[in-house]
Amino acid sequence: MSPLANRPGSADTPRAVEASTVSNQGSVKAANSEQPVFRLDVRRSLQLHRRLAFTIAAIGLLLGTIYYIAMDPVYQALCLVYVQPAPPSVIQQGYSTRWPYDATTYDSYIQQQIQNVMREDVLTSALKKLGDSGKRPSESDQDALDRLRRGLDVARVGQTYQFTIGARASNPELAAQTANAVAESYIESTVHDQKAGDEQRLTMLREERDRVQSALDADRAEQEDLNKQLGVASVGGAPDHFDQDITEIRTELVKARTEHDAAEARFAAMGAGHGSSSSAIDAAADESANADAGLVSMKTSLNARKAFLISKMANLTPSNPEYKQDAAELAQINTNLDQMMKELSNRAASHIQLQLRSELERTAGVEAQLNGQLRQLVSSATNATSKLQRASDLAADITRLQSRYSTVDEQLHNRMLEDAAPTGAYISTPAQAPDHRAKSGKTRNALVIVGAGLFFGLLAAVVRNKLDQRVYVGSDVERVLGLSPMAMIPDFAEVTEGAAEEHLLRLAAAIEHANKQGHLRNCVFTGAGSGVGVTTIVTRVRTLLEAMGRSTVYVDASGTSAQDEAAAARGFSETQALIAVSGRNRQTALSHQMAGEGDDETLVLTDASPIAVSAETEYLARFADCAIVVI
Repeated sequence: MSPLANRPGSADTPRAVEASTVSNQGSVKAANSEQPVFRLDVRRSLQLHRRLAFTIAAIGLLLGTIYYIAMDPVYQALCLVYVQPAPPSVIQQGYSTRWPYDATTYDSYIQQQIQNVMREDVLTSALKKLGDSGKRPSESDQDALDRLRRGLDVARVGQTYQFTIGARASNPELAAQTANAVAESYIESTVHDQKAGDEQRLTMLREERDRVQSALDADRAEQEDLNKQLGVASVGGAPDHFDQDITEIRTELVKARTEHDAAEARFAAMGAGHGSSSSAIDAAADESANADAGLVSMKTSLNARKAFLISKMANLTPSNPEYKQDAAELAQINTNLDQMMKELSNRAASHIQLQLRSELERTAGVEAQLNGQLRQLVSSATNATSKLQRASDLAADITRLQSRYSTVDEQLHNRMLEDAAPTGAYISTPAQAPDHRAKSGKTRNALVIVGAGLFFGLLAAVVRNKLDQRVYVGSDVERVLGLSPMAMIPDFAEVTEGAAEEHLLRLAAAIEHANKQGHLRNCVFTGAGSGVGVTTIVTRVRTLLEAMGRSTVYVDASGTSAQDEAAAARGFSETQALIAVSGRNRQTALSHQMAGEGDDETLVLTDASPIAVSAETEYLARFADCAIVVI
């Protein structure tokens, strides 16, 4: 099957005809099976759709240029922040394992802190610190926040306790200010997070301290009243002085009773109760008188005088007047001694009786007094039992409240100290204005945009070509059928007569060559559709073959009149044969006509209807040596 491609009349194609010759339908299928599944045809896509590709590429170039021009120079400033999860306490309260407990926990903590830098509240606070320099004219707060977030880079420094906050801006001073503002906002947020709830804790501790103080004051006031009622001054718990006093009174009472009994016994033994002296009293009186110092002194003095008188009388006779005088003096001394002794005895006896009676009365009075005190103390102790119990309870409660107050007060002051203590996050190295621009990738991004424009332009041309099902040139025929066209014939209305004759001559020469080399005797001309100019090509090719000296026969199988075809064919001689076939048994007649007309030197050219819509043409093609399809 031999196709001839032609598409005259297509406004956006080169008006050309292509043709190719093969032996049978089987070879066409084999050729189609060898076609690649997917072909880009980049060159052809660019040839047919260069305007689309160039437009998209130009748009990419324009966008890349605009991006490169619009991008401001970029400066990057770095601020170094130190983060310690558990800052040291101001007051150490014993040994305890501090958080974090391992490297994995700390790494997770650092990553969380890096994420916290990008939090909306942190960035909003940073924008407020920057003031007018952090917000562009006519820019909303959200847009400024998004722009600030895009311009930040936060990264950990190795495995240390530090990470950097990098800020990019159009000038170095703004970049440094932005990095420092974000770092300060982050530290403020970290301090707030670490001390979240501390104010509530302080309030609770103060309220608890006030409550304990109020309870303590109430207990102490009640204890003071009880102390007044109990008559004690103890503040650490009322002592049980009633039992102690009762015990002491009883001890004194026993002693007093013993003394009273002893006094009463002595009083009875002396016989002082009978109103007259007894021998016991007289003996005691004599003993007391003999022990009198004045009497002893007097006796000593008188005994010395008596001794002197006696010694003097020893040398005298009884009749001697001196002897008598001395004897009288000596008798007077003895009388004085006896009288003095008697007076002292009487006085001593009276004193002893009075003393025994006084002692008896005294011990009786002491015993009575102690008995009265004992009764009073027993009565008071009975009434003070409940008060003593309450005083003991108050003492225990006051001790407990004092311990509680000390604990709460210590916790309150410790918490206040921790609130004033430095935190575990601070700026280690503030950002400084950079001296040089940062690598912003502006040129790279611009080139990427331009490259993307070129790529999408090329892709659009290829896609447009793949979606276009029309046939333009001979290569399209080869792509569809797998056969290369045997000839290209231009649109006769667009070229000169000489150019048209040249292309038709190539087709006629090919048919003549096939007639000589392959014994081609008949050839069917058909079209892929109606209106492709098959009749015109057949008649003009026949004219050229006749001019070459090849005898030809024209068979009309298209249903047009011979007169019309003869008039349409330029250069037709009136002596050339023209065969018309009747409508009865048309296929048989045509096949016989193709087989019987002429001799071995005669070439039969059959003009058939379009093969896509004519079964008759398919039938004739089975008997033809070749078929030429005009596309």
